[in-house]
Amino acid sequence: MAKEHKRHQKRSCRHRRGVIASGVLVGAVILLVGMAVGVGRAPQEERVGVTSSGDRLHRVPVGDLPAFAASAPSWVQRAYLYAAGHPQVLEYIPCYCGCTNIGHRHNGDCYVHERHVGGTITFTSHAAT
Repeated sequence: MAKEHKRHQKRSCRHRRGVIASGVLVGAVILLVGMAVGVGRAPQEERVGVTSSGDRLHRVPVGDLPAFAASAPSWVQRAYLYAAGHPQVLEYIPCYCGCTNIGHRHNGDCYVHERHVGGTITFTSHAAT
């Protein structure tokens, strides 16, 4: 009976180690896939120009960040991604930085200059600076 109990303990221990190793492996694969996909990455964007107020304009595929946001703190990156994905929300938030004098109608204009057919967005650096 004691031998059977020890065999059961060894199998149970091997099973736990296998489960832990599998969990670590799955976590590593998820991390590598996330790095390869590069959510929020800054691709080679098309530099569109500069506004009359000095804000830089960059055109990138939807889901990507322009260089000026990709190199900014994570909270700025999240704000740009949110602005890109939720224009209907930001239309109801007024600007408080005085940018109405440069033609901004709402908070969304501080992030997105123009949305294009075909899945690209021209971002403005206004909110990143």
